[in-house]
Amino acid sequence: MTLQQIIDAQMLAFNNRDIKNMMLLYTDDIKILNFSDYKITVDGFNECQKMFTELFDNSPNLYAEILDTIIFDNKVIAKEFVSGRNGNSEKKEQVVIFEINNEKISRMDLIKEHL
Repeated sequence: MTLQQIIDAQMLAFNNRDIKNMMLLYTDDIKILNFSDYKITVDGFNECQKMFTELFDNSPNLYAEILDTIIFDNKVIAKEFVSGRNGNSEKKEQVVIFEINNEKISRMDLIKEHL
């Protein structure tokens, strides 16, 4: 799969709240970080699966839309809107830097709007 196909598959699984197909796209040592302070918020496959499962369970109207992407080396930088997170219908803008190795997502750095 190309990097774009991996991100498209991740977005489809996210919007369908399909944890099984979503987790096929992540490495065992996946890390999710806040870009602003580089704090690791998710460390490893099991934590990632738990985080997404809880998010999907608490967000029946969860929806994300990629507005723009930049692909560079093994990274995809995606500007997106997310709504329905934990029952909040407001659209929130964020940027996600996906690092992909061996056709799986190994790291995500999240840049969220400051309010």
